[in-house]
Amino acid sequence: MHLIRLLTAVVCLGHGMDLLACDFDCTLNRHLDAIQQKDFVAFESTLTRGERLTFILPNGQLFTDPGEFRAMLKDWFADTSWTFDYDIIAVQQAAGMGSALLLVRYDEPDRDGQPYHLDHYLNLVFKYEGDGWYLVHDQNTIARLPQPTQTMETTD
Repeated sequence: MHLIRLLTAVVCLGHGMDLLACDFDCTLNRHLDAIQQKDFVAFESTLTRGERLTFILPNGQLFTDPGEFRAMLKDWFADTSWTFDYDIIAVQQAAGMGSALLLVRYDEPDRDGQPYHLDHYLNLVFKYEGDGWYLVHDQNTIARLPQPTQTMETTD
């Protein structure tokens, strides 16, 4: 998956397209790469210029102010100890809108004195806004994944 993102970026650049002129797939890849590289400037360039950016945390808390979203995420990016790994489950695109559903494995080495892990679904919605694709919706939902079963060994 990472190779596909790299090739998409190379194609964007190879066709004389600057990164702001990426198509939907290129913008999605750029957004995800910025998260993994903890590059807030690149991340912010993928965010809507509009007046509403919906952000839903795994606990159900809702935010809609793009400035508030940027401030929260800027603080998150400033802490470089976390890891964000994902699998893309589905990508859909229609005229002017595109979405991606990911399964994310998120880890922090220390949250309140304990290691922290969260498996969650991340739904990202991008909208074409005149000169490019921009994030308008970011929803995080706790994933209820099946737990591996443990077998007990018996001795005879």
